[in-house]
Amino acid sequence: MSDQTTAQINRQTVERFLAGTHSRNIEDVAVIDDTVDATVLCHGFPGFAINDHESYKTFFRVFRQSFTDMDWTVHTLLADNTHVAARWEIHATFSGDFAGVKADGRRIAFDGMVLYRMQDGLIAETWLHINETMLLSAIGALPALAA
Repeated sequence: MSDQTTAQINRQTVERFLAGTHSRNIEDVAVIDDTVDATVLCHGFPGFAINDHESYKTFFRVFRQSFTDMDWTVHTLLADNTHVAARWEIHATFSGDFAGVKADGRRIAFDGMVLYRMQDGLIAETWLHINETMLLSAIGALPALAA
């Protein structure tokens, strides 16, 4: 049996993180304790200052109250010795008010990308890019996007 490379370990850590934070069971956000550095730095999370495990869990809990029945697809996941990148798509029910828009129960879809900086097999820094135009259009905060 060969030893795993750093890139493989990083990829597996992010796969576990994503599976737990996007599971249908919100309590699975506890995976953050095992996959994220205690002093994580996060960028691109509007309205959230994320710098530790509990603030990261809070983000997912609040987000998941607004968007329930989530189906999460990772289209691309690339890993090397220092970073893991993912391109993803979410389909969810708009169940809780978000961005000043009253929830109406409609199914929505949006996508985005995230880059994780890894350190000692843990997520140490995150850069999130949600396709905000797509999300805000889907919930009715912006005029509908042309097809």
